[in-house]
Amino acid sequence: MRFNHKEMVHVSHSNPVFEGRMSYAKLSNGHPSKGFKERWFRLKYNLLFYFKINGFGQVDLHQPAGVFVLENSIVRLESNMPGTLFSFSLSFKDEPTKKYIISSQSEEHVHQWIKNIQCSTYEYMRSQMSSIQNKILKLSGRDPLLMYPEEGKKIGRTKNVVEENDSDFYYKRAPSPPHPPPRHKQDPGNMSHMNLIEL
Repeated sequence: MRFNHKEMVHVSHSNPVFEGRMSYAKLSNGHPSKGFKERWFRLKYNLLFYFKINGFGQVDLHQPAGVFVLENSIVRLESNMPGTLFSFSLSFKDEPTKKYIISSQSEEHVHQWIKNIQCSTYEYMRSQMSSIQNKILKLSGRDPLLMYPEEGKKIGRTKNVVEENDSDFYYKRAPSPPHPPPRHKQDPGNMSHMNLIEL
């Protein structure tokens, strides 16, 4: 995956949607491998950054240690996970064999993280847009995505038949809702870097 290192660092320093201290580990054979690492996590857009914490408990915010790209992610509440009382898992549809366990200090905090991560992806926002679009169409009979007024014109009905002398309205069929950019085909040897970028 290509990314601009300086731009990524800049984004990590902007105001986050949610942030907090948690621990994470990669799951191997149903158990966390190499133990949990304590990190400071920041959620911004569809990017989950994490920063190192030194032996004195201080967070190094100069540069993130890594970032999870949350598109195509699956986040689930985990129970009875060895080594932690409150945790959730993060995995990806295109890497089903890999799973990360993220542990927090309370059940409430875990639920807050799950909700914020689920709402951060392009897929979620697109589904919300589609839901609102359908509700407006059902209530008004007008598709809001097919109503693009020209300067000086009014937004009109979106029916295919235009009434006679109804020149005060402007009709234009808009393109279909946008699709997320295609994920570039990766070399199998580099698959491990698709969803987790270590900086």
